Amino acid sequence: MKPIRIFINGFGRIGRSAARIILDDPALELVGINDLYGAEQMAYLLRFDSVYGPLEREVKAGEGALIVDGSRITVRTEPDPHRLDLHGLDVDVLIQSSGHFLTIASNEPYRAAGAKRIVVSTPPKDGMPVYIRGVNDTDYAGEPIVSNSSCSANAIVPLFKALEAVTPIRGAHLHMYHSYTAYQNLLDGPHYGRDIRRTRAAAANIIPIDSSAAGATAHFFPHLEGNLYAKSIRIPVPAVTLYDLLITLEGRHDPAPLRQALLDEIDRHWQGILAHTGEPKVSSDYIADPYSATIDRALMDLSGGRLLRISAWQDNEYGYAARLVEMAHHIGKSLTA
Repeated sequence: MKPIRIFINGFGRIGRSAARIILDDPALELVGINDLYGAEQMAYLLRFDSVYGPLEREVKAGEGALIVDGSRITVRTEPDPHRLDLHGLDVDVLIQSSGHFLTIASNEPYRAAGAKRIVVSTPPKDGMPVYIRGVNDTDYAGEPIVSNSSCSANAIVPLFKALEAVTPIRGAHLHMYHSYTAYQNLLDGPHYGRDIRRTRAAAANIIPIDSSAAGATAHFFPHLEGNLYAKSIRIPVPAVTLYDLLITLEGRHDPAPLRQALLDEIDRHWQGILAHTGEPKVSSDYIADPYSATIDRALMDLSGGRLLRISAWQDNEYGYAARLVEMAHHIGKSLTA
């Protein structure tokens, strides 16, 4: 079959991780990239990465293009989507990983520019449909612009879905020991975000900040609205998040049967998305891990028969990008279905 043609708008950490995954998938073709920096730096940052190491491909900058193993990928540096003409590239799916354009209306110019479908790499600010792989992606109904939600939601929501197949949930505290991101400051200084703690140096501090994870999770569990609390604790590592979830369950449970039922559910129904391990790994062991979340079995606990602790690991860049690319693939296949 003809490969699904992908265009990436926003070539930051998620966009470049997505590009690496696309380049390894013969069912997909990366046809273009748009960001505000030029092809020379794009080639350099795709080729060399301080977290993921060098890309084992030949990557060069050409005139308005990246040349990867001899194949040309168009490069644009257009900030105005109204001036971004994609019609000649026959784009099936545009991955919107710019961190901007979070509404249907703001993404419509990309459709007018020639993208047949758009998947946004953040939670939306309007009624844009939200899909998460393994949760509700089979309900995709051909909408032209959709969201893939956040990295945290892609970890937490599948875990909650697996758990709710075993027992109802009444509420939860969601704590994320999250690697720092480019949105934080390298050194202390002014910041344009609302949370003043973002002014502090990311690699020198543990920084608690606000999180959208409670709202993103409640989108899929409306009965938990008002009973979810989330806090992101940014830690001085460049990749990987440890989720520490304290979940209040309906009724009382015995630890061993509950634990086994959850692990069995993951093994049966969540292959490729959720995993679990008994190995005593640390954060660096999960760099470039493709799962949405991996439960650390040694850190599971049940207190008083009702308060369940689940600790799970995620490479919040690469693991999320893996689901984002899968969603783009799923959406692209629907164009020929």
